[in-house]
Order: sequence, then structure tokens, then C-alpha cells
Amino acid sequence: MGKENPTKKQQIIAEQQKIFKNRKVVQLNRFIKGDVSAFSVNDLKIFKLIISKVDSKESLFKDFYEITTDEIKALNINSKHLYNETRKTLKRLANIYITFDEGDSVREVGLIRNDFKFEKYSKKILINFNDDMGEYLVNLKKNFFMYDLIDIVNFKFKHTLKFYEYLKSQSLNVIKLKLETLKEILDLTDKYKRYTNFKSDVLEVILEEINECSNTLYVSFSEEKVGPKVKYIIFHIKRIKSDLVIDAPRTSKNKYFDLIGLECEYLNKYQTIENIDLKHNLIVLKEIHTENYTNIVKDSEEGLADTLKSLLGSIYDERVGQGEQDEVQRLLAAKDFKKFKDEVIKQYKGKLLCNNVPGYLPEVKISVEEETGYLFNEHTAKILTKEKSLEVWRYLYKNKVAVGKLVEINPVKEFIDIEVLIQKTNLNGNKESIKYIITDIQEESENDTQKYRLYLQDALDPLQEIEKSKSLLTLEQLKKFVETSKVED
Repeated sequence: MGKENPTKKQQIIAEQQKIFKNRKVVQLNRFIKGDVSAFSVNDLKIFKLIISKVDSKESLFKDFYEITTDEIKALNINSKHLYNETRKTLKRLANIYITFDEGDSVREVGLIRNDFKFEKYSKKILINFNDDMGEYLVNLKKNFFMYDLIDIVNFKFKHTLKFYEYLKSQSLNVIKLKLETLKEILDLTDKYKRYTNFKSDVLEVILEEINECSNTLYVSFSEEKVGPKVKYIIFHIKRIKSDLVIDAPRTSKNKYFDLIGLECEYLNKYQTIENIDLKHNLIVLKEIHTENYTNIVKDSEEGLADTLKSLLGSIYDERVGQGEQDEVQRLLAAKDFKKFKDEVIKQYKGKLLCNNVPGYLPEVKISVEEETGYLFNEHTAKILTKEKSLEVWRYLYKNKVAVGKLVEINPVKEFIDIEVLIQKTNLNGNKESIKYIITDIQEESENDTQKYRLYLQDALDPLQEIEKSKSLLTLEQLKKFVETSKVED
């Protein structure tokens, strides 16, 4: 593995490390409160590149700052027309101001001046800062933060960059934010009214990006409800210095000592395990053929062990002494698709294999037919077509933990927290529509038939006691009720 030539992607990463080595972004804490919604992620990355040229200890800006097209390319900006795109970005930076809400007033701050220069026959671009930026970038003595530019160059979403900077401006390892405050930080006020959409489309995406691309932060979160709705997000942050354990002593008392120096593949790059720090639940990888290091930080030692298993497969068990795995477990660590498929069929003939598979209703169970080994849909009692079978096998190959694991499906879970309108008769004898939130749905038996009872809370008066519906509904009746009564966003 170590003798293979580096891929193009590996060469790009190595070039990024070389170009941005020791390059820091330093800015006043208050600068993160500016609204940057008018800019793209590429605009912001180029602006941070310019900021990284500033010496924050100086009392005044220099006459100009120099960036190069090589540096812009290294920001992972995928553009065939780099020159034109860079000009457009610089014009936006020069003509769109960042807005600050200062309570009694709104302040707009200019970023760079509209007289940047592209030097002929060179890769250099000369840029001047607007004087308004001085208080945020130079002569900084307190209330400022810094980070490595390399940490953000592979971000794809501007919300990721905005939240990354917010976390860097804080020193706490546990941060509790109101949902509304979090949206303000991300410039998403009055957007994503449904929390479930915000969680899947924004929150989980930006944390995945930070954890994958940054070598210095690992972030997880938990939720806190007030009544039926999520009101607070609690962030749990691990802060890691990029050189934290690279030079740390390697002691044989560490139970993973024998794994250090082994080769593995991570994010399509060939790596060696440089060190394993149990204190911080951290794995240090060194990319082969380069001096690039990657920190993988986990929440617990169990998570650390799981990551090592996924990196090393069966070698993990041989070195750590966890005992022999059965054939299926050894298979799940294998990379050969045909071998994986054949071994799973062998182990699960005549048995249920999985459910909750993409493209099927969650409750649909897939089994392996006893005689033929074909995949079988238990819901329709039909053998899957060749094309459908291939889709399932690909899903299982990419999600090997799903093999043989049947997920218990709650058919009514999707209706929890939905707002519905219910007609009620008021004290005057008139009917009126009252908005309720479905806080819970309990399964009950009536004449040996499984039915469901709704638990409802007044949406406009959450202090009222939760009401229990008088009627029991079948699953089909429940679905029809929600469909006809649901309050649309």
C-alpha cells in the first residue's frame, strides 16, 4: 500500500498543506455577529484568505495585501473560470457591506476597497482593506480569536464557516443556545420553521463538515425540549490542537500500542496510524507520501475502538486480542463486494435480513429465500427483481451494520409534534377551530384490535393540561385524520 503513487486528490491536499502552512485568520470576536448572508462560501473563503495576510499586532493596515491565484485554487474552489469568478467575488466583497445590529442602530461595514489590482503577467492580486475593517483586524489586544486557515478550506457551506468561527470565538466546551439564537448566528432568522428540516438540512450537515474537515474541533449536540418542541441545542465541543499528540511519547502501556505504524485507508487516502491518545479519544493519521496529519476525535473510547476496527478490519482483532470473529463479522470488514454478498447469503438463507431499506416502506422486511438465495419481499411475498436486489445489496454493502439488524418501526412516530386543527364547540355554542400539537400517541387494544389514542396540547396555551382524545383510531383512521387536519407551514 505504501508504495503506491499518491492520487490527484492526495496531491491537492498536500499542496493545500504546503501553501497554507502556519497561515492564521485573526479577527475580533464581535466580527462574527455580522450578517454575511449576501455572500457565497467561496466569497467568504477568499475573504478569510485576505484576512490571513494581516498582522493583527500592527496598528494600521498596509497599503495593500497580496494574494495569488495559486492560493485561491487551493481554497478548493472548483471553477473553470477562476479569473472571472475571482473578479466577481472581489466586486461583491467591495460593494456589499456586512450589517451589524447594534440594538439602537444598524451599522454597515465595508470590507475591501473597490480598487484591487490584477498584475499583468503574474499570478498576484493586490487588495486594500476598507478603513472600517481596522477595528476588527488590526491592533487587536483582547476579545479576539484565531484559527488555522487550512481548517476551513474544504468547507462547502457558508453556514459551516459561520458556525465554525462562532465556536472558535468561544472558550467553553459546552454551549447551550436557544434555537432562535442559533439561527441568528447562522443568518437564518425566520427560515426553517420546522425544526426537523433545520436539523437535517443545516445542523447535522454543518457539524458533519466541521468534524470531517477540521483538525481542531469535534462537535456533537443534544436537544432540550420545552413542552413538545425543541427549544435549546446543547453543543459538546472537543478542542484539539493540531500538534497535540503527534510528538507525544508512545508508551507500551497503551493497549493500542501495537496498532501504531499500521497502514489504513481513510477518506480515500492512504494513511499510517501515527499515534493513539486514550486521554482525548483521538487517533492521529499521517498521509503516506506527505507530511499531512489528520486528527480523528471521538466521544468515547468505545467510539475510538469502533473507528480503529473500521480502519483496520481483521488486523484490529489480531493485534488487540479481542478474540476471533465469526465469518459474517470478518466479512463485514472485507472490501470485496462479491465475497460480502456470497457470505451474507450463506449465513442468512431462510432468515430475515433487514428492513427500513431506502426505496421501501420502513416496515417492509427483506429475507433471503431458502432454496435460491434470492432476496424476498415479505410484504408483497415476491422475489426482488435483479435491479432491485442490486440496490439492496449496494445499500447493505455501504451500511454493513444493517445486516441482520431489524429496526423496530413505530408506524405513528412521524405524527408526533405535528400541529392539527380540531373543531370544538365553545361556551356560546359556536364551533371554532383550535390549534393543537400532537404530543404523544399511545397504542391500546380494543376488541382485540390495535388502535391509537392521541394526546394533545393547546398550541396557543402550552400551560394547559394535555388532553387525551376520547376516541381510539385505527392506523388508517389516524393517517386520514392527520392528513385532513394538519396545519401547513
